[in-house]
Amino acid sequence: MIKQRKYQGGRFLAAGLGLLTAVAAFGTASAESYPDKPITFIVPYSPGGGSDQQARRLQPGLEKALGVKVRIVYKTGGGGAVGFNELWGSKPDGYTISNVVVPNIVITSKGKDVGFKPSEFSYIGMTASALGALMVPKDSKYKSLKEFVAAAKANPGKLTVAGVGSTGAANYAELAGILGIDTAYVPVSGGVGKMIPMLQGKHVDAGMTASSHAVKHAATLDTIVVAGAEPSEALPDVPNEPQWTYTTTWGVMAPPGTPADRVAILNKALLEATADAKVREMVVNNGLTPIRQTPAEAKAYVESAVKKFSQ
Repeated sequence: MIKQRKYQGGRFLAAGLGLLTAVAAFGTASAESYPDKPITFIVPYSPGGGSDQQARRLQPGLEKALGVKVRIVYKTGGGGAVGFNELWGSKPDGYTISNVVVPNIVITSKGKDVGFKPSEFSYIGMTASALGALMVPKDSKYKSLKEFVAAAKANPGKLTVAGVGSTGAANYAELAGILGIDTAYVPVSGGVGKMIPMLQGKHVDAGMTASSHAVKHAATLDTIVVAGAEPSEALPDVPNEPQWTYTTTWGVMAPPGTPADRVAILNKALLEATADAKVREMVVNNGLTPIRQTPAEAKAYVESAVKKFSQ
């Protein structure tokens, strides 16, 4: 009886080792063949905004590095929540990726009935960042920050300032507190692509977004202040507010649980795409600061934002 059990145990052990070998071989083959079909790139904001610009900049380089098509789709609404939730529920196989915008994803996650958790996505890497900027129409009667502040203090709650959803509200509230002004905040859903026309059409007195948009729309909009301790290289004549900490950072992420080997492949492709001289030139010329990260560095960056905005 004992011998019979010993024999069966040996047979099962051999069978088990054979199965593990087969699984390992399958995993290796799977990694080697990935990707072998088009990848979907979700943009959680409307066309024309920073996320759309990032996706379009990266698309050619990603396709070249990965050897497959990268299809851009728009899933807008809820200040990015619709797109982030779309990725959250996608199959974690490396064939669906998305923009990630920090701190937007952290602030948006605090909304009611939001299903995703920022810290649990699989982060591929951050690619660029921009300073916060407050802009007015080109022919606005407020020619400077001093004039804007004076008007706001003379008419409490009357001047209107647009921003993207709850993220814009949080970042503008910081500036308004520093300046000591009371204005009416106008939340815009769908991204900067929908906010800029409101500002250009004078439907609001001012608009708050990233310095990259200030550079892009310099022909129709004037920037009256940027965030940060130092003046912006892209906007050298615009005063800066050292206490205003608003910075927007764009990156790329995948669904929670995406295999590490596939995240590594995507990260390698992302680094190749951002290393292209033309891409780097576009980033710098658009008032952005290039960023190159490992997946671990990207995850740590988001976790730092989660900690900051949980206070």
